[in-house]
Amino acid sequence: MTVRSLLLSFVAGFWLFSPAHAAIELKMNGLHAPDHPVSMTHEFFAERVEALTKGEIKIDVHHARALGDAVESVQSIRNGTIAFFTVSSANLSQVDPRMDMYSLPFLFKNAKHYWWYLTSDRAREFVKPLEEKGIVVLAFMDSGARSFFAKEELSHPSKFVGKKIRTMASPVQIAMVEAFGGAGVPVAWGELYNALQTGVVDGAENNPPSIRSMKFYEVTKTLVLNEHARIPDIMIASKRVMDRLKPEQRAAIVQAGREAEAFMRGAWAADEKASLAFLKSLPDFKVIENVDKKPFLEKVSALLDREAKRLGVEEEVKFLLETQKNF
Repeated sequence: MTVRSLLLSFVAGFWLFSPAHAAIELKMNGLHAPDHPVSMTHEFFAERVEALTKGEIKIDVHHARALGDAVESVQSIRNGTIAFFTVSSANLSQVDPRMDMYSLPFLFKNAKHYWWYLTSDRAREFVKPLEEKGIVVLAFMDSGARSFFAKEELSHPSKFVGKKIRTMASPVQIAMVEAFGGAGVPVAWGELYNALQTGVVDGAENNPPSIRSMKFYEVTKTLVLNEHARIPDIMIASKRVMDRLKPEQRAAIVQAGREAEAFMRGAWAADEKASLAFLKSLPDFKVIENVDKKPFLEKVSALLDREAKRLGVEEEVKFLLETQKNF
């Protein structure tokens, strides 16, 4: 064999096994520890994308804010630095103010009402304008009912006076805490433990799995299950990244997102039950159930009308409040 033929043979072999034929690797960021149900759902999503694309796409999953906190990661999604991320809809209000509708207190009557809406075409249409901002919604993710946890018992609005309560970067959440008599203080999720420990804030609001996974029970004393909000997390994709993929690859990712939504509902239900049992078992942490919600509702009734008008979502809020009677 001549030198020329050897060279041609080498080049042919190089192209056969070159990176051009390798899988596309995309990054996915997460805020939570690996054992959190959102993190487990990310792993499931990655497995399904690889299977549905027959190995053409592999997702490099990162946990515990490895690629940035919520606000930073949303921007990374928009510029295509990362491909996938799950974030609270409240944090998306910085991109589209209407998304803060989901932060409105007592918008959903219960879990059945919440999922009846989120699985509807109406909910999908509501979030579609995010695509104009570079964000593709793949799935709604359960994040349960949010309640207040603090160093002191916040079982009535009167107990909020003079208290600094951590919120997300959501004008609605800040207004809600103010309606209860406290001061809403936006703090990054990854900084909340230290903020509670050092007294930057007196309390916060979230769900039992998040309180457990972040060990907030070490720096607070009580959880009051007033269930003032059900704010969905949303699994999002970068439109810049999606637009570079083949149609069949995009379709596979959308399908994997729908499957991840169903997976998350089951994982969340199990973890929520286990987390609440864990918190109840702690000797130095008190869980207060059967809270009277009426005083909280009275404090935010005017806020619901005012914020719905400000956000331009009066019709959607009216629909959700009216349909509560069916659940």
